[in-house]
This record gives sequence, C-alpha cells and structure tokens, in this order.
Amino acid sequence: MMRPQQISKLSSSARSFFLSGSRSSAADGSPSAFNDDEPCVSRRQQLRHEAAQAEKLPSSIIIRKPLVAGSILPGEAESKPVVLKKVDGSGRPSLLPQHVCSSSSPALPSKPHSVTYASIREEEEVSSSAPIGDQIFRAGYAAVSILSDLANFKLPSSDGGSSEVFGLGKSCMVDPSRPITSVKSVIRREDLTKAYPRSPASKESSAGKIRNSSSNFRGTKEGFKQVSVQKRFVPNEMMKAASGSRQYCNVKEVENVSSILKTFRWGPAAETALENLRLTMGPYQANQVLKKMNDYGNALGFFYWLKRQPKFKHDEHTYTTMVGNLGRAKQFRAINKLLDEMVRDGCRPNTVTYNRLIHSYGRANYLNEAMNVFNQMQEAGCEPDRVTYCTLIDIHAKAGFLDVAMDMHQRMEAAGISTDTFTYSVIINCLGKAGHLPAAHKLFCEMVDQGCTPNLVTYNIMMDLHAKARNYQSALKLYRDMQNAGFRPDKVTYSIVMEVLGHCGYLEEAEGVFTEMQRDNWVPDEPVYGLLVDLWGKAGNVEKAWYWYQAMLHAGLLPNVPTCNSLLSTFLRVDKIGEAYELLQNMLALGLRPSLQTYTLLLSCCTDARSKLDMGYCGQLMASTGHPAHMFLLKMPSAGPDGQSVRNHVNSFLDLMHSEDRESKRGLVDAVVDFLHKSGQKEEAGSVWEVAAQKNVFPDALREKSSSYWLINLHVMSEGTAVTALSRTLAWFRKQMLVSGSCPSRIDIVTGWGRRSRVTGTSMVRQAVEELLNMFGSPFFTESGNSGCFVGCGESLNRWLMQSYVERMHLL
Repeated sequence: MMRPQQISKLSSSARSFFLSGSRSSAADGSPSAFNDDEPCVSRRQQLRHEAAQAEKLPSSIIIRKPLVAGSILPGEAESKPVVLKKVDGSGRPSLLPQHVCSSSSPALPSKPHSVTYASIREEEEVSSSAPIGDQIFRAGYAAVSILSDLANFKLPSSDGGSSEVFGLGKSCMVDPSRPITSVKSVIRREDLTKAYPRSPASKESSAGKIRNSSSNFRGTKEGFKQVSVQKRFVPNEMMKAASGSRQYCNVKEVENVSSILKTFRWGPAAETALENLRLTMGPYQANQVLKKMNDYGNALGFFYWLKRQPKFKHDEHTYTTMVGNLGRAKQFRAINKLLDEMVRDGCRPNTVTYNRLIHSYGRANYLNEAMNVFNQMQEAGCEPDRVTYCTLIDIHAKAGFLDVAMDMHQRMEAAGISTDTFTYSVIINCLGKAGHLPAAHKLFCEMVDQGCTPNLVTYNIMMDLHAKARNYQSALKLYRDMQNAGFRPDKVTYSIVMEVLGHCGYLEEAEGVFTEMQRDNWVPDEPVYGLLVDLWGKAGNVEKAWYWYQAMLHAGLLPNVPTCNSLLSTFLRVDKIGEAYELLQNMLALGLRPSLQTYTLLLSCCTDARSKLDMGYCGQLMASTGHPAHMFLLKMPSAGPDGQSVRNHVNSFLDLMHSEDRESKRGLVDAVVDFLHKSGQKEEAGSVWEVAAQKNVFPDALREKSSSYWLINLHVMSEGTAVTALSRTLAWFRKQMLVSGSCPSRIDIVTGWGRRSRVTGTSMVRQAVEELLNMFGSPFFTESGNSGCFVGCGESLNRWLMQSYVERMHLL
C-alpha cells in the first residue's frame, strides 16, 4: 500500500514533466513553470520562507533613466542615477516585492493547510524521501521502495531522476563564457572493466534480470503496481540488508546542513560552519542534502568537502545526484571529471546515472551526445529502461526530430518494454507539441481502445494541446470527461481551464477558477499568478495585469522571468516605455537575468515602433538587458556579394545559443528576420532565414506531404519573416528544378490566422503573402472555404517557378 504522501509526490512529478512549461512562448514571452526540484511546501513552511525573504529584500535600488537616442541601437551613455523608492510620486507601488501588509493589499482567500506541487521532482525520491520509522520496523511491514530495492538489490533507487529528465530549462540566457565544446566520451569501457570486471555469463544473467525487473519503471502508478508485494512481513535477514543499504536519515541534521549551504556561498565560512556542527554524515544523508541544492557551485564544494572527511566515502547515489546537479547547470567538463572519479572510486554508473546524462545532454540540445551515452550504457552492460527511452523520445520530439522519436518508441517495444499509460502520455505530448494534434488525438483514442486507462496527466496533456491549438470547446469537453472519469482537477488542470477561459474572453470566470483552486486547498504559485498577468495583459487591461502582479508580491512570492516578460509585454503594448525600463532594472536588481524571450519582446516592439524616438527608447531597453543577442544584432555585417559573411555570423550566434530551447530560438530568429526585412536589409534577412532553416529552427516550415506535393507553413511567423521565408523557399524549388529537373506537382502555402491575429481573414501574414504573390503574377489561388491557404499546381506552377525573378523575390 503506497502512502498518501508518496502518491502525492509521484503525481506531482508526472504532472510537472509534461505541463510545467505549458505557457512558454518565444513570441510573447508568456510565463511558464521552470523551477527545478522544488519540494511540496506546506503553508506553514511557506510563511517561514516569506519571513526569511522579507529580511533579504532591498528597500530601494539604483536605476538609470532611459536615454533618448536617435538610432535604433545606441551606444553607451552616462545618465544621472536616481533612487527608486518603494512608492513613487503617484502612489503606485514599486515593481519590487515589498512584503508590507496594508489595507490596500489585494485580498485573496487562502487555506492555511494548502500544499503546492513542485514544478519538477526527482522520480526516485518517491521511494526514499520519507525514512522508515521504528514502529513500522517493529511491526514488520516494509514500504514499496524497500521491497523494490531488495528485489533488485544492486540497482540503486534513492537518487534516480526519472521525473527530472522531463523538466524544462529555466528561462534565462546562456552564459557566453560557458564552454560548450567540452563534450567528450562519457565513460571509457576499459575503465569500467578495471573497476568492476564481469564474466560473460554474469553479463548475460544481469542483463536478463534488468530486462525482467519490475524496477525498470518506478515513476508511475503502474510501475509501483509491478513491484512484488506478496510478502509484507520482512524477516530479520532482510531487515539487516535493508538497514545496510539505506541508512536511517536524521532529518534535523539534513535540514541544518542545508540551511548552512543556503546561507553561505561555498568557501572557508561555509566549511567552518559545517565543522562546528560536528556531525557524522553518511552517504545517504549527504545525498538528501545534495538533492536540496540548486546552486551547482555550492553543491560541488560540499561534495568535495565530504570527500576529504575521514571515513566518508561517496557511493553511486551521491555521484549520480551530483551529476544531475551539474547537468542542470550544463557544466559538462565538470561532469566528465566527476565520472572519471566515480569509476576510479569503484562506483559503478547505473541506469539512473546514464539517464541523468542523457537528460542533461538532451536539455542542452546535444542530441548526438545523448545518443552516444545511450550506446555506451548498453556497451557497459547497463540495459536502458522505460525512462531512458521516454527521455530520448521527448528530447528528439522537442528538437523537431519526430521521426527519430517515433523510431525510438519502436526500439523500446522491440526491447520488450510495453507501452503503458506513461509512455502513451509522453508520445501524445510529443506529437501535439510538434504540431500533429490529429495524430495525438488518434493515439489518445487508440490508448483507450487498447484498454490503457488515461490518468490525470494524460487528460491534462490533451486539454493543454487543444487549448494551445485554440480548440477550446474540445479542451472543455475533455475537462468534463476527466471529471466524469472520477479525477479531481489539480493545479495544472486549473491553470489550463483558466487559460482556456481567458482566451475565450471570460477573464472574470478565469479569476473565479483561481478562487475555486484556493478553496480546493491548492496554493497558487508564480506561474499561476503569471498566467493571470499574461491573460489580462494580452486583453489590453494594464490595471488588472498590474493588480495580479502585485497580488503575487503580497502573497510572498518573488517574480520569475516569464512573469516579468508578461508584464513587460503588457507595458510595451500600450507604449509605457518608462514602466518597461523600470521593470527591466528591477529584474536585474532581483538577480533575474533577461532571457531570450525578453530580448525578443523588445526587438519586436522596436520593429513596430511608430517613430525614431520610440525606436531609440527600445534600443536603450535592448542594450540594458545585456543579452548576447544585442551584440549579435549590433555586429551584423553587410551581406556582400554572396551573403556568406552574414551566414557565418548567424551560424556563430546560433551555436552560442545552442542550449536554448527551439521555441525561444524560433521566436528570436522570427523577430530578427522581421526587423531586418522591414528596415530594408532584405538580403541580410534572407541569409539569416537560410541558416535558421538549415539548423532546423523552423522544422515545420517546409515538408513533403506526399510525392511532389509540398506544404509551406508560414502561420507561426511575423509578416516580414513570412515573406522572406516564402521567397527563399520558392527560390529553392527553382534551383532544384534547374539542377535535377524534378518539378513539384502541387505547393500549398499555409498562412493561417498569422502571428498575433485571431480573426480569420485579417491576418497580416496572409495579406503580405497575397500582395507578394500578386505582385509577381503567380498562379497561386485560394480554394473555397479556406482563405488562409494558397494553392499552386500543375504546369502553370512549374512555368512560373522557372522565371528568373523568382530567385530574387525577397529583394523587391
């Protein structure tokens, strides 16, 4: 019997994997849940956290007034610093959180015993987070986690990260000083042989045990059901084995050490404070501390400090957790060094270790390196499990390589791992996020037909996909189906319903769902408040967006980058440049680094500026972010005779942005091409587009539906980008016809509603495409009932494509 606490953590982990980033958008910088390894927090703990944070916040910060510049990209300039007080002259509160209770504070109902789900949890922690009490030992009952370990005694479980592997990266910019070329072979096979030689017979036996082991997948309810629980009474011998493999964890000691490491940056002061505790810490307690740490520098310092302590020896659990900490920070050189030390210390990398490595490389977009680890683990005799395959499916689908993702699913089934609810949910999510909603819905129906019951996570995924596709009625129907199936909504469900209602124009009803969520004992977190900021901002109601931002601060929550992006977008929509500048300065004061989405918002605002004065203000805002994208734009070379200098420049920048998620890169490239096109630098815009297309930044822009039947998809682009992409793609068709003689039988150009457009027929993208096609007398036409799709086919299309001006359409 699983304890309620375990079930709560398990469901939190699974939900956060799929939907923690459901509102992330490169185009508009809307918020998303990005927190890593955040625990379930009781209201009492949250209040203590609020009190601690209140003491740390500055009462005022230094900002500089924005300068009026005549150029789009102004240089450095001096301005007199002014002090930003808590309340400005108009009585409007500062953008900084104040934690001051007043009668004017937004009155939001809350429950004292509510809990908040973590954004991302480590899967294996479900089985090891709560120590086994003496009373349960005396009674002879064992938790599911211990039985699982006993059934597969050599396989560790306490620090596995199978739910972490599906988390989203935090919304922050890539550190340009961070080495990204340090990826090397992870573990040498000869080192493994020296550390733990195995006979061929033992290899075959071990592989068979791993394949047949029920612990291959312990991250879902189905996985826990597979664990053998026939004998609930644990004999003395088994109790000794269990106590030897899992030390009794002194929670107070772990909390004391964690508190010190949060208070101090790693250094002599931290070491002295730890030594004064005079604790005797074993690997199990050390692993619990490492799991709580978000700062990889502190974690690494603590890890090596432990290594220097007498009688302490790291085990495979502490090594694996440290690999995960470094992986989240993309510190691959440190990971390689740590793995070498792990092998030298005689600790054997296990399936969880390899899964952490695969996830770390995958989330940084090093897909080849992730596949190398996948191959190495099999060479080392470590069988991939369900989490391994699902991770590879997920990272390839998110990167736009859906064919590789589906091939990995076939390999998983060939390895004897059946498709269960969890795996179905992963693939459905991948298909939907890749833009294949009909295929995702078909798989959902197939899942039900196969007798595989959808769980709450599956319903949340389907509702979210339909909501993102603006199929709001379908999303609400799924919500009713979910309730009829006996599932109670969780925080993710409530957020989706709020988003659906908001996009349908029912913003007050969305606020009502917020209140209902509180009545149902859910404590809203930053992403939930950020969603309301975003919805009201997109509706053009600055006052309400501001109200919910302040409500978040009065709830004791610190703003995150996505929420700040939503408020920034709100200010920019109504030309409140001064407030936008103040917000950017306060982000920096709070230690929030403007993200790629932040810069994309500012560049789009600059492109749409109505005057040189507004462009100058926007240029100052862009410079204030300190993002490397600004230097990329400043140093953009002229196209020259062949555009090669621009292509080299863009290649270098996209390599620097390698670890950013594809949607963020897509949003920035869209904004850059649109800006260059509208500012008259059309040759440069064409070169930027070509490099982005080669690097799969827009994976769905061009695809062959069937033999010689092509689809050009422009509906996610700005109008300048759409015109550039269409021109260069048609030029590519002409080149292919001249080289190979092969001609397309039909080309569909999909404009849809267009970016930022919600009314059929008013799309700026559609208007721009129609003007371009008419200007050159193209044979494209619109079919009845689909005004957003232009169709060209037959001999007339081929004759037109052979015209010489098709090669240079983007310049006119």
